[in-house]
Amino acid sequence: MKWEYIAKNPFLNATLPEHKEKKRSALTPEQLFKVLDFTDRPEIYDYYMMHCAIQLAFACSMRGGEVGGVQWDRINFAERTLYIDRVIDRVDRKLADTLAKMDVMYRFPNLYPGTRTMIVLKQPKTEGSIRNVYIPETVIQKLQTLRKLQDKLKVELGDDGYMDYGLVICQANGRPIMTEHLNKRFKDILTAMNDPEIDVSDIVFHSIRHTSAGVKLRLSNGDLKAVQGDGGWSTPDMVTKRYAHILDEDRRSIASQMEERFYHNAGNIDPIEPKPVPEENKAPAAPTLDANALASLLTSNPELLAEVLKSVQLANS
Repeated sequence: MKWEYIAKNPFLNATLPEHKEKKRSALTPEQLFKVLDFTDRPEIYDYYMMHCAIQLAFACSMRGGEVGGVQWDRINFAERTLYIDRVIDRVDRKLADTLAKMDVMYRFPNLYPGTRTMIVLKQPKTEGSIRNVYIPETVIQKLQTLRKLQDKLKVELGDDGYMDYGLVICQANGRPIMTEHLNKRFKDILTAMNDPEIDVSDIVFHSIRHTSAGVKLRLSNGDLKAVQGDGGWSTPDMVTKRYAHILDEDRRSIASQMEERFYHNAGNIDPIEPKPVPEENKAPAAPTLDANALASLLTSNPELLAEVLKSVQLANS
């Protein structure tokens, strides 16, 4: 059309196939807690490293590439915050000339010459993914333990054996871990757990992000903007469309309340009665005023009566 070879774009009238997005399965909070308990083994670095990776994906609603790209200097332990502004990715070496356009921050040296791809740290695809997230105190403590394990490995392996890139989630020798490696290790953990309630074939590392979104929606009473900000989604609709299925338990609770408080109550939806306050928590009752006792007191004490009368006169003047 630009060169005027054709008068009309034929693709404008094309019928696009309907896209049906498959909902990803997610671990329940109870199942995720089992996984965290299983991997909480500081004596085994690979298990504990994955334990912290799962903690970050859940507590901070992080993607796999974001988890692999976290560096220690992006964590403010005093403020308990994490600044997410980079992801780890594998790119084709043929694109090396265009890497500058991708806002690449660091290129990891290749261990083997002649490889077709290279690992880089680069900025996320969208500006909305760059964000500050708040870390629970428990996760902060887990990360501090992981850092001590890495410091010990640095001493044991030495400068030649440990490649220090400042990565939080990394291999025992300091080398980076890609999203596909996180997924494989996560699958191996679920297989080793052999929990009949967890479908290993349908769960991946990214499923943790779904669990995180569901839990945060429930804890925040449906505050979409807060959950959106934590996860770096471009719009609140992304949260509702992709993660609303996790709230089925809450929706069943709403149906039960409708049955009990509407249908069984002839449509009279009474407000929920507040829970009774224990006797020991109740405030002391204010003393009652006995008019006869007050009159008797004033009559028997002329000086007190004079003071009361004086106060009344001053108030009325």
